Amino acid sequence: MAPLKPKSGLFAIALLVCVVVACKQLQSLARPTVLTSPDGKFQLTVPAGWQERPSLHATASIKAANVLQKTYVIVITENKIDFASNMTLDKFTDITRRAMLSKVTEGDSTPPLPVTINGNEGRQYALEGVVNNVKLSYLITAVETTANYHQIITWTLRSRIDQSQSTFLKITESFRPTGATPASSPSLQP
Repeated sequence: MAPLKPKSGLFAIALLVCVVVACKQLQSLARPTVLTSPDGKFQLTVPAGWQERPSLHATASIKAANVLQKTYVIVITENKIDFASNMTLDKFTDITRRAMLSKVTEGDSTPPLPVTINGNEGRQYALEGVVNNVKLSYLITAVETTANYHQIITWTLRSRIDQSQSTFLKITESFRPTGATPASSPSLQP
């Protein structure tokens, strides 16, 4: 029995559709992705190859990874209204830095250095430690916006930090408020 020959016109159209779909997929992989917090107030841009990863952290508002390169980022946002009136960016950075150090063994950190992220004051430091017997390196930036404090936490395997550092800096520097206001007032939950 001879093999079936597809109708050339129908086959050509199907092949063209497959090529167009594949090209669209490749284009989306080659472009940076802008991720927005669930409340729409903050954005972060991640490079091509990165994807949202909701399972990275329970309370982070933005979560993404490049699993192939073993590089990760989360943004944790805290409302200033929840802190005492004497809270400052330096105090917030000190508290969160100590908390990060307590979550790792063999932890070490550089002192926080002043940075500006899209016009917002910040403090940035490197941290290394062991989590579940894996050596990790972090670049962490605390940023103050009008109503919030944010932690932009990037990390990778210790052996990959040198090649990931510039990517982490670009991701962190892309963090920005959107200027959006919530569409409706949040309801109070018990």
